Amino acid sequence: MRISLDQAPVGRSLRLAAVLHPALERRLSRMGLYPGCVLRREDEEVALQPVRVRGPKGEATLSAGMAAKVVVHHDDGHKTPIIEMLPGEAGHIEGLTSGTGLEQALATLGLREDDRIQLLRKIPPMRYTARLGERRRLYFTESVAAKLWGELDGRKVQFANARRDHPFIVTAILGGDAAREQVEALGIHTGSTLVLEHIAAANAVQGTGDDAGARLVVTSEDGLRLYLGQDQAARVIVDDQAQEDAA
Repeated sequence: MRISLDQAPVGRSLRLAAVLHPALERRLSRMGLYPGCVLRREDEEVALQPVRVRGPKGEATLSAGMAAKVVVHHDDGHKTPIIEMLPGEAGHIEGLTSGTGLEQALATLGLREDDRIQLLRKIPPMRYTARLGERRRLYFTESVAAKLWGELDGRKVQFANARRDHPFIVTAILGGDAAREQVEALGIHTGSTLVLEHIAAANAVQGTGDDAGARLVVTSEDGLRLYLGQDQAARVIVDDQAQEDAA
């Protein structure tokens, strides 16, 4: 029975039939996933959190959504998304399971496919308090802070590296359309000036933007685990092997 991956049953062998999105098809094939490959949709919930990594041009913070979409080929040969790496593990960026928005965001941070990358640490939930303009006060998570790229004291940095009481001028919003909508919904746009007031630990909350919504965990025959959004999974067509065998 042919069905989209988002509607497929969990825990059963699913044979990849087609990917109805050229860019996603190219990215999956780069990681060795072609029509005919056997996949399995896992029955599990995924807790995502931002991470701190080191690349060729220094350290960078990736939102949970970004870290789930970047697949790393580890030094010992296995592959995982960054979100599943352990502190200290390293390898090279094998590919992405997202579009050009993420690719451009990584390039801004000095990270490209085939670059060497190391996971430094996973970042606990944090709550940023910042002033927008003269009067408006905003509250947002470290996921938003990772998506804000701008100028601070003459340097190009992420807002995740902002200094208290120092003006930060937003020059770019990192990520795709969902990330941009998430940030702009707060009233933050390119050219906005933010001033960090406070950072504090926060209770874990469900993400928004590119971190929002359920993520499907898919495992390939060789053990590669991928995290796909609902919209991506809807474009992946699979054959349910159990249904075929029963027929």
